[in-house]
Amino acid sequence: MERDVGLATALRAPMQGRSKASYERMLAAAEELLVSNGSDDFTLNDVSKTGKVSIGSIYNRFEGKEALLHAVQLRVLTRLDKAMRDRLNAAQADYSGLDSLVVRLVDGIAETLREFADLMRPFMQRATTDAHVAAVGKASYAGTASFVKSALLAHRDEIRQPNPERAVDSAYRILYAAIARYLGFGSATTAAWEGDWDILKDDLARMIAAFLKTKPTF
Repeated sequence: MERDVGLATALRAPMQGRSKASYERMLAAAEELLVSNGSDDFTLNDVSKTGKVSIGSIYNRFEGKEALLHAVQLRVLTRLDKAMRDRLNAAQADYSGLDSLVVRLVDGIAETLREFADLMRPFMQRATTDAHVAAVGKASYAGTASFVKSALLAHRDEIRQPNPERAVDSAYRILYAAIARYLGFGSATTAAWEGDWDILKDDLARMIAAFLKTKPTF
């Protein structure tokens, strides 16, 4: 999925040589600080020290910390989206029936978000005050949601809900919310890591499959 990052600084990203290596160290250092701090509570001087790049070099590439974080988010989500796409493609390539597909999709989504949780968490928190971060994050979310819903709707004949589109949309929202809560995204950080991870995945898959395959009685 392409994103309009809306950053003049993104156009100043070097393409080769020492400048490219220095630029990559800036981004890698910011990622390291996001993980170690658990938030974006650090300065460009911290990035300079961690990445062993001059503060002047950072300002030559970025207008300020906000622009740097926007570039880092794009870098992280590019990797996350690829990992998510690879896992979901593998899930769709090897299954038998709706039940099996749901199990594999749930596992792919959950494990990808868990893999990137330490980087996603600070950006989820920042999204409440940074409209750009929120918009880019929503684009990534929407891409995964579209893939998953299309995969499930390919089994429309097994879905007994009266409105399959609504059903798969609700199922994905609930799945994502439960995983996000477990991983401590957003403001509910005190609820992070509650319960058993594998049990959560198993029960979510069972609940979603049962919901999709059960005809409502009211």
